[in-house]
Amino acid sequence: MENEQVKIYHHHTPRQYLLPWADVDERIAWFGYGKVDRSGLTVVGGENDFYKLKELAVQDVDCLKLFIDGLPDSSRKVHKEFLEMYVLPTQLKKRLERRVTESGKKMDKTLLAETRRLLDVAISNLNEDFHASIERKFWPYLELIKKHDFSFYEDPTKAIDFFHGLSAQYMRTKAVKIRALHNTSVLFDDMERVWDVLSRILAVQMGGSFFVDRRNFQILVLENESLVPFITSDQPIINMLADPHGFNAPERVELYYPLSPTQAMLYLEKSTPTAGISRNVSIDDAHRYNRLMIEHSGLRVFSNSEEYLTFLKKCADSKKQST
Repeated sequence: MENEQVKIYHHHTPRQYLLPWADVDERIAWFGYGKVDRSGLTVVGGENDFYKLKELAVQDVDCLKLFIDGLPDSSRKVHKEFLEMYVLPTQLKKRLERRVTESGKKMDKTLLAETRRLLDVAISNLNEDFHASIERKFWPYLELIKKHDFSFYEDPTKAIDFFHGLSAQYMRTKAVKIRALHNTSVLFDDMERVWDVLSRILAVQMGGSFFVDRRNFQILVLENESLVPFITSDQPIINMLADPHGFNAPERVELYYPLSPTQAMLYLEKSTPTAGISRNVSIDDAHRYNRLMIEHSGLRVFSNSEEYLTFLKKCADSKKQST
């Protein structure tokens, strides 16, 4: 951290994930805000200070601890450790500024400036760096899935990392945050302030549930050689059975996750009838999956084809005019 700089732009849709849709210059086509454009991967899929640590109020911490205490014993320790890690930098900065204000002695200006810088780095970078560390363990499993290699699924340690990454990527996005903030809570006065911690807790619980129940689920890989590429969005993992505009958890899970313009993953209960699911998708299938991505997206969808996104924009414009 000695030479680390404050990161302003935080990616809630990982750059590494979007690479398969980008060109050789790492630029990607996107549709959002009523237009189609192309931008570099460093400036899409995120926003300034998205993961910057919030200064939690005393009641926030108390209510989060109360929420954690209502969870199974096996997960409480890890959640409390994350909460402690999350609040520490902002607490230290607050104490430092109080000491500067109250101290009658002059503090060493160089030391004070460096201490402030290090705390600002932690406040801006810690949470995004934490997500990046999860993603680094997750990416190798996606590469295996693309090769139809599911052997990691039988190894408990590897399966835990896979489900942790899958759930973290599902919960970390802007789209999920927006839907969560629209929900009222009897525990939290300000969901925006506690969401970083709460989303982390929910991701761990979600991943743990998937892990425990993994014998009842299966991974399917869709191959797309049609003229219509798979698109993705700033909510890349979706539950096809969930309300795209709500936050209430549905009774069942059918995950759809595009991996590239030509491949996607389905994660389904083994009891789900698969006879009607074509592993080699047609144009109609590709359009259907792409419509789901649009419905569940937050602000933007991404593609390797500006032409296809322009077509989608025309469809969206026509729909608006007819309503």
